Amino acid sequence: MIIPNLLSNLLFNLLSNLLPILPSILVPLVGLLLPAITMVLSYLYIQKDEIL
Repeated sequence: MIIPNLLSNLLFNLLSNLLPILPSILVPLVGLLLPAITMVLSYLYIQKDEIL
């Protein structure tokens, strides 16, 4: 009985500590990765269009 209770408390504490910093991790990730992926896909599309 004590182990599942300890595990759930540990998980709850971990989540409650990570939730406030989640936006500060996700916003830069999306802000950097989304434009980079878009630029790479646009470059590949333009290159494919020029070859054909």
